[in-house]
Amino acid sequence: MPAGETRMTKARKAVSRLVGGIQCGLGGLASVFAYLVYASPSTQEALAITPGEIYLYMFLFLVFGMLSILSGLLLVNEEEGAS
Repeated sequence: MPAGETRMTKARKAVSRLVGGIQCGLGGLASVFAYLVYASPSTQEALAITPGEIYLYMFLFLVFGMLSILSGLLLVNEEEGAS
């Protein structure tokens, strides 16, 4: 172990990277789901989305997806910079 790095610090870094990776994955899935809401009439029908609401749902899923990806990347990169 490098000087000053405790077992707890290593565990915190590992958990932070794991959570950041999961957040990035969920953000990517939300972005893909936004496209599916737009492109797939069967998805629109299954979720009971009217044609007027399609763009609202797309916007909400894309915003959630982008914020999740950004947050996940910040978690991963913060811990890499702290190494």
